[in-house]
Amino acid sequence: MSGNSIKKVTVIGAGTMGKHIALNCAIYGIETNLTDTFADALDKALAWSNEYLDGRVAKGKMTSEKADEIKKNFHTVSSLEDAVKDVDLVIEAIIENLEVKRELFAKLDLITPAHTIFASNSSTFVPSALAVATKRPEKVANIHYFNPAVHMQLVEVIKSPVSSPDTLETLMEFAKATGKTPILVQKEIDGFIVNNILAGITNTAWFLVENGYATPQDIDLGAEKGLGHAMGPFRTLDLAGLDTILSIRQAKYEKSGKEQDKPPALLVELVKNGHLGKKTGKGFYTYE
Repeated sequence: MSGNSIKKVTVIGAGTMGKHIALNCAIYGIETNLTDTFADALDKALAWSNEYLDGRVAKGKMTSEKADEIKKNFHTVSSLEDAVKDVDLVIEAIIENLEVKRELFAKLDLITPAHTIFASNSSTFVPSALAVATKRPEKVANIHYFNPAVHMQLVEVIKSPVSSPDTLETLMEFAKATGKTPILVQKEIDGFIVNNILAGITNTAWFLVENGYATPQDIDLGAEKGLGHAMGPFRTLDLAGLDTILSIRQAKYEKSGKEQDKPPALLVELVKNGHLGKKTGKGFYTYE
């Protein structure tokens, strides 16, 4: 199988990442199913995709004919079985819980065609941790998008020790065919490539804040105006979702036991108070 042979994709999980990934696939002519256990999430994702496309038309960035074509490629499907029964690729974008993901992959193993590739968007769990739940571990890898996935160009494809060359080539070519620039992570490592680079920056930023050297906002200005970063570390955390960041930090701390991995007190406090970043209107910054 090659990337060009991916004609039908199912994205599981209609949250922020899932709906963006699904719409990105549909934009590039891929017939795409988006499924979720919550009907309300599917309704909101469909409304969002229509609003996004209509907005592009209104701004003159897309023709109405192109928008209509994309809408025909984008399907919300409430039944998992119906959503995956004849697809070439499944992209999982559900909650970052290993057991829940493994249960899903084991079920997918039973209800998808033998040729179907399973790819996780997880930034927390390496592919081998998920592949063990299937009878096709050679067809399992991670394809990690960045938020907002419909716009961000980079995609990380992560190889497990048993991912087949064909699976990896297919995912790399699929990423290119859907407008992305993929990089291949050739050995499993927690956090993959970009997040490990970002972690070094972010850990230093947390140190500076917690020891009173500067505010998050001034640190962001330093990164943006002094280093040329498009977005400072705390603005980036707000965009990613502080609850997601806290979950990742907690998992890493539980695994390593290292003090440097312990979630910062300010992060814990913000999440406790419901300030999760841009998606709730408040985090390190306040949003309309």
